[in-house]
Amino acid sequence: MSVANWFVFGLTILFLVYFVYATPIILLGVWRYKKRGFGEDPGEDWDPPDVSVLVPVKNEEKVVGRLLNALVRLDYPKENLEVVVVEDESRDRTLEICKNYSAKYPWIKVFHRDTSLGKGDALNFAFHQSTGEIIATFDADDVPEQQAVKKALRYFNSPETGAVHGFHRTLNLRESIVSRLAAYENFLYRLSNDGKYALRLFVTFSGSNTFFRRTALERVGLWDPKSLVEDAELSVRFARAHIATRLAPVECWQEMPARVGTLFKQRIRWSGGNMLTGVKHWNAWRSMSLAKTLDMEALMMSPILAVLTFVAWIILGLGIVKVGLPFETLLPLFLVMVAVNIVYVGTLVAAVVSSARSSMLSHLGLLLATYPYAALVSLANLAAMVLILRRGARLWLKTEKTGYVDEQLRLGTSQ
Repeated sequence: MSVANWFVFGLTILFLVYFVYATPIILLGVWRYKKRGFGEDPGEDWDPPDVSVLVPVKNEEKVVGRLLNALVRLDYPKENLEVVVVEDESRDRTLEICKNYSAKYPWIKVFHRDTSLGKGDALNFAFHQSTGEIIATFDADDVPEQQAVKKALRYFNSPETGAVHGFHRTLNLRESIVSRLAAYENFLYRLSNDGKYALRLFVTFSGSNTFFRRTALERVGLWDPKSLVEDAELSVRFARAHIATRLAPVECWQEMPARVGTLFKQRIRWSGGNMLTGVKHWNAWRSMSLAKTLDMEALMMSPILAVLTFVAWIILGLGIVKVGLPFETLLPLFLVMVAVNIVYVGTLVAAVVSSARSSMLSHLGLLLATYPYAALVSLANLAAMVLILRRGARLWLKTEKTGYVDEQLRLGTSQ
């Protein structure tokens, strides 16, 4: 067999293994979602502990006021609550907006830093200024539900629980095709996480709308200031330390990227950071189960799989028009790719049906657009691989926010 034949054979085996591995996870996630929604059953209420909300911000004038307003409206005793905002070398009105809230609400503390050292470092700085037994994190574009803290705390009634994370819904579903497709992808990610929880596999924190026991954070050494994906990297250390985490039905609205350039930049950071995390924790099998380690590495190295998927479709396309390898040789790869896409499209339909309340046809019509969207993400993954080889990790690569909110959410109704 030629090198090309061996390459196609390797792709076929790789995607077959991925199909066998990923399909049960996503199907279990769909089944659990249809049966009970997202999250696990909570424990009992317990005495209100002190809670510190950490908010790292940089150049967020379009959205930070919206977040702080949501935090003001949290249904939680203010004598047990503090918000620690770390403003990191902003060049817009972010600091001014934060100080206005701090002046009005003394439990909102604002710290300005003249030099930006990245989100992870900002979170560590905020942690050392906080006093709460429970630490919550929110990004500047988040809008947590009023009951967020109360709901999350019910999952800390067990002393073994070290972290609780909720899920995100989309503020700007109707801003653009890109934001809608990103929202669908986010829903699939939630389904997958729910399936992984049931199977006791690796689940990464979502970066915000996450709650930690203070002692658990101290045990693992806080956030890695050098990581591009400080949330995912922290998740690995929690898993390696065997600290229990819980998935809770705590809702938080958040912006999805609405422009191609914004999405591309975000995915470069995510992909690059995940791959670097996978390399950093290559020996995770020494401190957690082999199944969880393999699942973690599959997630962290998924950008490589995405690039190979893009390459596989190009090879198949060339084969169909009789360029390169004959289609007969490519038939096994074609069948495996079709099987993978049946599951992919099926779960996308589940995402559409769950999020659509009207104009179902317009939602379903976007299914075809997921393929160029996936191609764009694959190209971002490839760019991340190149940048890692050339430059290594970079500090605080921000995703620009627009402040857009769907009309029905502005009117106080849900999606």
